Amino acid sequence: MKESDQFKYAENLIGKAMGFLSEAKEGLEKYSLSYSNIIANCQNAIELSTKAIFKLMGLEFPKSHQLLFEQRGEVRESVKKLLQSNFPKYFVYRKELPRVVFLTYFWGQFYTIAKYGIDELNLPPDELFKREEVELAVNHAELCVRVANNLLAQKRVEGSE
Repeated sequence: MKESDQFKYAENLIGKAMGFLSEAKEGLEKYSLSYSNIIANCQNAIELSTKAIFKLMGLEFPKSHQLLFEQRGEVRESVKKLLQSNFPKYFVYRKELPRVVFLTYFWGQFYTIAKYGIDELNLPPDELFKREEVELAVNHAELCVRVANNLLAQKRVEGSE
């Protein structure tokens, strides 16, 4: 895939992530969405931002919600490659990348519960999350989107040099 195609693909993922984040922030401000929907939107923003980072670095990303671990509990090779990649010289979020990958794992644990609750216990998703979790999810999603956007900008600068 050409570098320009990778940028286009990554831009699309980041745009979608920004849309999910915007919807989450709006729901938090207006209380128009349930907290569980906001959590799910933030998880989507985190995941898509991280997948955009993979794409910008010329790496294939895992095609599942779980980006960090294989089913056997081992760290995915693609994650190892990402964290060992040569990032642009002026990419200021290099040290945040392990955290970004971790956040995909952390919030991925809540995605299904945020969508469906705990069926066996008859607990709907909106009874499980409080404002504190939602604020944390929004902060984490903002970080991931910011990191992906910064990498996109730095890769563009690097490509024009």
